[in-house]
Amino acid sequence: MKTINYIIAALLCVLLVSCTEEFLEIEPEGVQTDEVFFSTIEGIELGVTGAYASLNACPASLHNLDMMYLAWGSIASDEAEAGGEQGGNDFIDIQDADKGTIKPLESKALSDNFWGYNYKSILRACSVLSGIEKYREENPDRSSADEEKLKQFEGEMNFILGFVHFKMVQVYGGIPIVDHPLAASEYDVSRDPISDCLHFAEEKLASASATLPKRSEYGADNVGRISKGAAQALLAKVYLYEASYAKNYPSDERFTGCTNTYSLALAYADSVINSGEYSLPGLNGETYDTYWSQNGSPIYPDGTPGYRYIFSVEGENSGETVFSMQAVNDGLGYMLSRGTYMTVYTTVRNYNTTTLGWGFNCPTDFMYNNYNDGDLRRGVTCGRTGDAIYASTKVGWGTIDCKQSPTNMIGRKFEASPEQYWESKKADGNGPNNFPYIRYADVLLMSAEAALETGNAAKALDNINLIRKRARNGADTGAPANLSSVSFDDIVMERHLELGLEGHRFFDLVRWNKQEILVEHPLQKYLEGAEQTPIYSQFTVGKNDFFPIPEVEVINSNYNLEQYPGW
Repeated sequence: MKTINYIIAALLCVLLVSCTEEFLEIEPEGVQTDEVFFSTIEGIELGVTGAYASLNACPASLHNLDMMYLAWGSIASDEAEAGGEQGGNDFIDIQDADKGTIKPLESKALSDNFWGYNYKSILRACSVLSGIEKYREENPDRSSADEEKLKQFEGEMNFILGFVHFKMVQVYGGIPIVDHPLAASEYDVSRDPISDCLHFAEEKLASASATLPKRSEYGADNVGRISKGAAQALLAKVYLYEASYAKNYPSDERFTGCTNTYSLALAYADSVINSGEYSLPGLNGETYDTYWSQNGSPIYPDGTPGYRYIFSVEGENSGETVFSMQAVNDGLGYMLSRGTYMTVYTTVRNYNTTTLGWGFNCPTDFMYNNYNDGDLRRGVTCGRTGDAIYASTKVGWGTIDCKQSPTNMIGRKFEASPEQYWESKKADGNGPNNFPYIRYADVLLMSAEAALETGNAAKALDNINLIRKRARNGADTGAPANLSSVSFDDIVMERHLELGLEGHRFFDLVRWNKQEILVEHPLQKYLEGAEQTPIYSQFTVGKNDFFPIPEVEVINSNYNLEQYPGW
């Protein structure tokens, strides 16, 4: 399982670029040059692995890129608050993202690291692609087997370029497009328009889709690798964003050049749906054997339902998974890039009479109350004081205590058992939970949205009801019921309920131009479990639609990188 993680240790001794504040600084390390390193298929494959490893890097042992993405995508929205230590002072940069008060120069450099390490992923992918091109030039008589490997590697690196550029657009808006390893003379870069960045991502993802294997063609030794379905799904998402920007910001110069691409979003989403490669586990009431239903579980004594299963370590590479950031707890404390801090970050701070996790990504009353009573997804997404948790083999099942949460609740999607993490980890960063960037349910919802926008409400309704059926068949409450018709607001709500606390909500609100809901929304309503006078978000529509570029990057670009108005 997750085989690609197990050669990262040897690779990083060769490829790890030193941590700097310059977004693409390359320092001589006395190691092999790219020309030598990529002169063999084996060297190219190690380079590919290095690019994968960088996708969830852990700068300065603070937070992996997946946790940073949650800060931007969920905590900054109305579905979650930061949490952490009581009082709102734990990791100030995450708190500021929550409050709408983040600054270009932050004390703990969440944004510095997110910007810098994503560009390191771009650098690694570009270096591999350059190495592949050079290898082909120098080996015209290469075998067909080697060429097939090169096509796969090329597809994976093109995906990474598309993925990282798109992710950066979600957070910052227009960014510098980088498609080759930069020379020192090229560092004085400026923003490219959002439309150009999206078009670049679309080009790279289309190329990736043409050369990548299907998920089923990889085999058991390559679980978690980027597949054709992943490229098509992400391409559908990029087209959906472009179309949303074009529709909802027709006179906003930030989005000049974006066009109506709903039909392309629908076509690529439906390619994934029609591939037969993916599914909704638990759609027909199937249950699964995980720790959630073991050891006398008071929650799921008869088996783990599908919606809970897909977030478990046992189910995180199920048929639901289209593209996930892989993580593994191998019991080794020295290789933090193989695991994730997300597990400890998002687990409740207290249970029974002891401490446990760090308590970030806390669902709001708004999140909780939008679920129908009896909707299985509420209990998977939102935890409340008194809910059962299995965190100790000695104690067995205990109860969580949310008194330190600013919302009086905790998110529960990324928990692990004591055997999987709490009693086997050598470091907090050994979390075993994958981060689901794209699930099959997301693809169905993207298809539904694009279908509705292109006049096919019947398809949109079928997709949403399929998702609601899976949730309904995981419990015996009859909730949520099927919809009899579908509107755009229904799609907005279903994305909120199905994908809650997974890093989608803020970006969705912005692309729909619905972010006004974040203006002066109440925060920190609870203290020690009791209601208190809240503080209010300082979110400003226009300014806070995107986060500021880190000030150090503006300086290092000789001020060619310019902030959007308001920053």
